[in-house]
Amino acid sequence: MDKKLHCLETFRVQDMHGATYKVHAYEHLTRVDNLLDMRTQWEPTGEVEFKLETGEHLDLDEDGTLHVLGSSMPLRRVSPSAHVM
Repeated sequence: MDKKLHCLETFRVQDMHGATYKVHAYEHLTRVDNLLDMRTQWEPTGEVEFKLETGEHLDLDEDGTLHVLGSSMPLRRVSPSAHVM
């Protein structure tokens, strides 16, 4: 099964010390071969992952808080008007 990532959005988060970071949200897609017309289609798997711009993977808590894997420091989304990318 072939998979690829599709960037859904990019946004900023802020840690409890006020530092901001850029986050990319990716949707996992899987390849589906359509035998009727021989075209390749990509379908979403329902899995989404979040990564810092530097590549570290993030966990998403039930309350919407992100944090770097293995860290308990919360990262909260910054409203778009509060910070320009």
